[in-house]
Amino acid sequence: MADTDHRRRGGATRAHVVLFPFMAQGHVAPFRCIAALVRRCRPDARLTVVATPGMAEAFRAHLVADGVGDGRLAGVHELPFLPAEHGLPAGADTSASIGFQQLITLFLASESLRPAFRRFVDDLRAANPGDDIHVMADMFLGWAVDVARDAGASSSIVLTCGGYCSALYFSLWDSVPLPATASPDDDFPLPRFPDVRVQRSQLTNHLAAADGKDAWSTFIQRQIAAFSRADALLVNTAENLEPKGLSMLRQWLNVPTYPVGPLLRAPAPSPEAKKTSPILEWLDEQPPGSVLYISFGSLYRITAPQMMELARGLEQSSHRFVWVIRPPAGNDANGEFSPEWLPEGFRERAEAEGRGLVVRCWAPQVEILAHAATGAFLTHCGWNSVQEALGHGVPLLGWPLSAEQFYNSKLLAEEMVCVEVARGSAAVDAAKVAAAVEAVLGETSMERAAMKRRAAEMKEAIDAARDGDKSSVTVMRRFLDEVLPPRGAQFMASWALQSACFRDGAMSHQLRSSHPMM
Repeated sequence: MADTDHRRRGGATRAHVVLFPFMAQGHVAPFRCIAALVRRCRPDARLTVVATPGMAEAFRAHLVADGVGDGRLAGVHELPFLPAEHGLPAGADTSASIGFQQLITLFLASESLRPAFRRFVDDLRAANPGDDIHVMADMFLGWAVDVARDAGASSSIVLTCGGYCSALYFSLWDSVPLPATASPDDDFPLPRFPDVRVQRSQLTNHLAAADGKDAWSTFIQRQIAAFSRADALLVNTAENLEPKGLSMLRQWLNVPTYPVGPLLRAPAPSPEAKKTSPILEWLDEQPPGSVLYISFGSLYRITAPQMMELARGLEQSSHRFVWVIRPPAGNDANGEFSPEWLPEGFRERAEAEGRGLVVRCWAPQVEILAHAATGAFLTHCGWNSVQEALGHGVPLLGWPLSAEQFYNSKLLAEEMVCVEVARGSAAVDAAKVAAAVEAVLGETSMERAAMKRRAAEMKEAIDAARDGDKSSVTVMRRFLDEVLPPRGAQFMASWALQSACFRDGAMSHQLRSSHPMM
């Protein structure tokens, strides 16, 4: 814990929480929820979100829309960032503007933000020397921990994904090069967790090829090293949702770990929203639990051959669907969609028969998952999407494409709430797709009933994490009381300390904070 002068004087003017998310949509959403949690737990705290130009304006709108603040107690500090200086397209200062192959370039470019962030924190300290500053840094911005420490501030790392997938993903990167196997379906034990076995097909290509000296390895390992220098880890999960994953993180990293999730926003459908969303209007006309929702997130995309087989499989299954579709991998994500990527007449047949909707680029995902007509979700298994689905008791079809998604799918399959359809860029068979859809939506499917029961149980766990004595609010409040003691608590601690010092004749006694493992 940073031992600041103002703590030694026995009190802080106010608490100031600095949030620093990585430049990706999948990281923005959890940080929005964290901002709202901090405000709920500390209404009088100052809160600042640090962002690059491409994210700053959106965050300003988020803070107002989420009721976090209007500028007096909450704001956004914009860090200068010129993507073209780092070999990225001009204006590409978020992951939404690039392909996956350029992601490591964006990761490395983010390290150039360090000097500007240091000036920002130094300016905070100079302007308000009595403030108690805490930096909550994204898991891919580990260097912010060192900036905070050097400036006399405390810090935490925010793991925007869950406990189990974080433990597997980061421990694999910490163990490269990984063992070779004869077949992609052969498995091997994790060096740090030998009771867990991973198939080689569950490694993203750059992880499978990593030798410990490549750009991916050295970048991720710098983040892992920073985890242990932070004062705490904040994990986007709940204790009763992921006890095993949290235990693995604590065992390995030995850092105070606080499950502050699930970091989910509540759906807010209204008659006005339905009038502006043809998707929600269409869902209103469908039988309960009859529709498969399909989306692969904002960054990752399937290949053209996979897209063709998925479409054929949907037709073979004859089940209803809403498919949020984007150009396949290797094509401009924001470009025109070619009819050649789907079977001839596929979209027209689905819509004419009232059996499906093909939606370009974006859909109101939370509202779709909350809708009574939605019976299952075919997903890339990004953690935000997983929690949004389970938060509404929706079973999953897993199609992990990269990174930690493979380990989310693995966990969910073991928990019997997910059927894995495909993995990565491997070939896909339409018949297998159709069989998987039937398993989760078929009226006579035994798997469907079991998965619905398990999804309902996980919904209960998520609901309990939103309320109750182990809720995200309770955990966040306990965490903030540790790193940013309320003014009254600081005053009482200071008074008691000074009294003891006078009695002992040792005015040099120094109060040190402690961190029990959550």
